Parts: sequence; C-alpha cells; structure tokens
Amino acid sequence: MRVDDFGNAMSARFDETVAGWRRAVHELLDFTGDPIATLDNMNHRDPAFVMGPVFTTAYRILGGAQPTGSAVVGGLALLDERGDHATERERAHITAVRSLVEGEFEDAARQWDTIAIAHQRDLVALKLAHDVCLHVGDDDIRLPSARRSVDSGAFERDERATAVVNANLAFALEEVGQYEEAEHRGRAALAAEPTDLWARHALAHVYEATERHEDALKLLVPTSSQWSAQTLLANHIWWHVGVRLLNHGSIVEAVDVLDRELVSRTAFGLADSTSLLWRIELVAAPGAPSLRWESLVEHWANVAERHTCGFLDVHAAMAFCMSPGPQAERFWEGLKASHSEGDTFNDRTFREVVEPIADSLRSFRADDHVGARDTIESVGSSLRRIGGSVVQREVFSRTAQRADDLLGVES
Repeated sequence: MRVDDFGNAMSARFDETVAGWRRAVHELLDFTGDPIATLDNMNHRDPAFVMGPVFTTAYRILGGAQPTGSAVVGGLALLDERGDHATERERAHITAVRSLVEGEFEDAARQWDTIAIAHQRDLVALKLAHDVCLHVGDDDIRLPSARRSVDSGAFERDERATAVVNANLAFALEEVGQYEEAEHRGRAALAAEPTDLWARHALAHVYEATERHEDALKLLVPTSSQWSAQTLLANHIWWHVGVRLLNHGSIVEAVDVLDRELVSRTAFGLADSTSLLWRIELVAAPGAPSLRWESLVEHWANVAERHTCGFLDVHAAMAFCMSPGPQAERFWEGLKASHSEGDTFNDRTFREVVEPIADSLRSFRADDHVGARDTIESVGSSLRRIGGSVVQREVFSRTAQRADDLLGVES
C-alpha cells in the first residue's frame, strides 16, 4: 500500500506506479501530454494498481469511447481482478466507473461526489464528479460539490490543488449565472496557479456570458503562447476566441480563427470547428464555407466516437446534414438504432434529446423552419442533458431564433 500526493492510500506494488500516477494526474490538471497513455502500460505492469484502470476507463468513456470497445472492457476486467484487494475508497471508484460504462452518468457523478465528501483530499474524485457533470449538464451536483471542496479548506496548503478547486467552483458558478462570484473564484485560481487553464476557461465563459468583449480578448489572446502548449484544451480556448469575435460582429476575424487555429481532429476538436462554422452561417450568408463543410464531413466520417456521447452526436449531425451521401445515411441510421431499447440515462437522453435535436438540424437545412424551431423549443430545458456548457448549447437556441427570423422573411 502506498500514498498519493494528497495523502490517500492507494493500491500499488511499485514506486514507479506512484510516480506515473502523479504524472498522469498533473497532465489531467494541466491539459498536457496524454494521461491515458501515461497510465496504460502501468495498468498492466503493476498487478496491484487500481486507480490507473479507474482513470483510463472513466476518461475513455467521457471521451466518447464505445462501452463495448476492447480498451474499456479490458479496463473493467482489470478492476474485476483487483477489487478484492482495493481500499474502500478505491472500491467506491470502481462502482462509479461501472455506472459510467453502463450509461448511468448522473449516478456516476453522484457516486464520485460521495467519495469526495468521505475523502476530502481525493482530488481525482472531485475532478471526475465535475467532468461527468459537464458531460450531462448537471448543476445540482456540480455546484454544491465544487463549493464544498473550497469551503472545506482541505487543499488550502497546496497551491496547485487550491487553483483546481477554485477553478471548478468558478465554472460551476458561471453555469448558473452567478458571474460576480465566478470571476472572483477564477481570479483566485489564477493567483494560486497562473497556468491553470480551467480557471482561464471559466473566466472566458464569464466574459462571454456578460459580453465583456475586450476583457475576453485580453484574457485569452496575449496569453495564447502559454496555453497553446496545453494541447488538451487549447483548441477549445481558440473556439472561445472565435465565438467572442463572431458575437461582437467580427465575422472575418472569426473565420480566420476557424481556419488557422481550430486544427484538432479529435471528436471534441471537430465539435468546436463544427459549432463555430454553424454559428458563422447563422449570421452570414452560406457560400464559401461550403468547402469547409466538405472537409468536416470527411473528418466526422472517420471518427470512432459515435452514438456514445450526445454532445458529439449533435455536432456530427450539423456536419452530416450538409451531406446527403452514404456517409451521412450511415450516421442517421446508426443514430436511430443506437439507443432504441435501453433505459439508462444515456439511452433516454439519446431518444428524448439527441435524436430530436439532430432532426431539427436536418429540418433547418431543408428549409423547414417551422419544424426546426418547434422541435428545438419542444426539447426545452432537457437540452442540458447532452452536456457541454450553457454557451455551447446556445447554438441551438440561436438556430431556433434564426429559423424564426427566416419565417418572418418568408411570410
């Protein structure tokens, strides 16, 4: 039995396992490297290691991996083998991972929050609860969890962890419209750790929500040489720059950000590019961007993370509704079939939210503006269940508004 950086007992046989765990956690918090790859080899080399397979399995699911894929199934098999010698805390982590793999995302978030209550210095439990809540748009768990982690004082002697919990709280506050305190917490996080990109990201959300254009650009653009190296989140930060420019009326500059900076071809990177291009076309006449759509469709056609994550599927739908070919048909058929019978949180989300929203996008592109608007409005507050942030989901209300505007023109 060994101890992690925060005093939590952890099952591991080798010192190098503890060092690898430390490195992976810092990569997660700093948005650098590849924490899953860092842990994968150790997961197999150390037969006592429990938190490694917990981490890799959880973040593969959050990244959109298929629950039946070999990496996820293999991770669960390792946890099955090691559960008997795991600590009580680690066994609770295993239970949460299983809920996540089964598609019960809200249950998983609640379980990781419960771990964080019982083990106040389990920063990974806090981070997983926060990240799963982002995955399902859940403020009821996220905000109390984030506030508790700050108020407990459990990390007050650790500047890096202090930055993390303040950044989590800043984002949670912004998502429920408490912008003044959100800014205060984001600034506190940056004071503790100036490179904390989640804190900078939370502040970007505050400034976008309150339309503080100059503050947003000052926060992001001059520091881009620093955070561009934090490659696991940098693409999304550039998305924020592009959205702020577009919402300020700087369409040409927003298109430049799309072409020059949104270069990630991961599934979530493609979601950023697709969302920004869709928004550009909502405010500017389609034309030259059509070539960009062709490129995005080709990239989405090669994405393995399909019909697992509602947020990803609704963005893939934006691209595929631009293409009537066989690639698009495979996507639409797969979407209809993928969650037709199950009754997990994720199954219900796909049937009740993802499929209607995807249909509304097709309606919009087919000039059925009444159908597009009415479908989006019928989903209502349930839209949060696809995950992402308020500003990311705003693209759908903007689509409904654009449909309404076009109906006025047509009449």
